[in-house]
Amino acid sequence: MNDAKLHTYATAWSLREYPTKKNEWRWAEKFDAIREGGFTGIMSPPRDEIANRGDLVYWAIGSLGVEHDPAPYFAEVKSLGATHATIQPCDVDTPLADAINVIVNVLNAAKEAGIPTTIECHRNTFTETPEKMWALYDGYREKTGETMPSCFDHSHFAVVRHFSAPYWDKLNERPDVLVDCPRFHMRPFSGHHCQIPATFDGEKRTPEYEDWSAYAKSLIAFMKAEGTATDIHMVPELGNAAPAYGLSCFPDVWEDAKVIGADLRRWWNE
Repeated sequence: MNDAKLHTYATAWSLREYPTKKNEWRWAEKFDAIREGGFTGIMSPPRDEIANRGDLVYWAIGSLGVEHDPAPYFAEVKSLGATHATIQPCDVDTPLADAINVIVNVLNAAKEAGIPTTIECHRNTFTETPEKMWALYDGYREKTGETMPSCFDHSHFAVVRHFSAPYWDKLNERPDVLVDCPRFHMRPFSGHHCQIPATFDGEKRTPEYEDWSAYAKSLIAFMKAEGTATDIHMVPELGNAAPAYGLSCFPDVWEDAKVIGADLRRWWNE
């Protein structure tokens, strides 16, 4: 077992148009709420307001494809003090060889900027299915002799395959890839919805969340026992609005995000 530490983040998406579009919190209020929620930092695309986050750690997120020069993106997030960036790569119909070249260029630009960077599996990108994620990972290694640093959002794989619980064995298809992963988007999911409510009311957990919890606990146990990273970073990536992954019947998204963050920290320390 390694001595890795867990760091949890809030996503700016949880607080987009929160509590309502008309009465959205100011950024200072959002930053204060993130601190009070027990999070290490914030995950967000680059934007000027992030510069005013104070002591919160900045985890940058972005999308880059064949048509992009990655250097300006990394210059921007570096200017905002990002400690890490995660990239959602290319379009779903990008040829594999082109996607590999994009990753080579992205990671070279990240290295030049001094920003550690991971490549995320994500819907509506090249990496939306397990098969294409593995093809990109293996193709990058064959081309460069290096492993592609990865960030997993397993909700997309679960929905693409309509997995039923228990999820862990199905999602641990490539432990050789997972073992080196330092970053995870921990949005509760089912096999039919990539975002499900964690609670009924901000406290009582839903049955679907309990199913997801078994996956999350197995992932945590695996990373603590087998993982190579000395720091593991997790974000309860619940979206509030624009786009709204949740449904009108969901409980308060931000309250759920805080519950998930607290659960992740508790499970890590058990």
